[in-house]
Amino acid sequence: MSAGRIRVSGILSRGRRGMFLTTRDEVVWIIESEETECEFVGLVVIVEGVVAGRDRLRADWIGPV
Repeated sequence: MSAGRIRVSGILSRGRRGMFLTTRDEVVWIIESEETECEFVGLVVIVEGVVAGRDRLRADWIGPV
């Protein structure tokens, strides 16, 4: 399933299996990224990438708001 490129913003968190983003509307995205560590964990960020599943986003870019 792929819906093309999107841009979402929210709080970036790290769980046991990787990063996830929670939007202002309480939508949770699992973030797939090449980066194993991210300096923005715990902050409000923008994530750009390709939808890779119902709740997965393959991130091309993660940056501060």
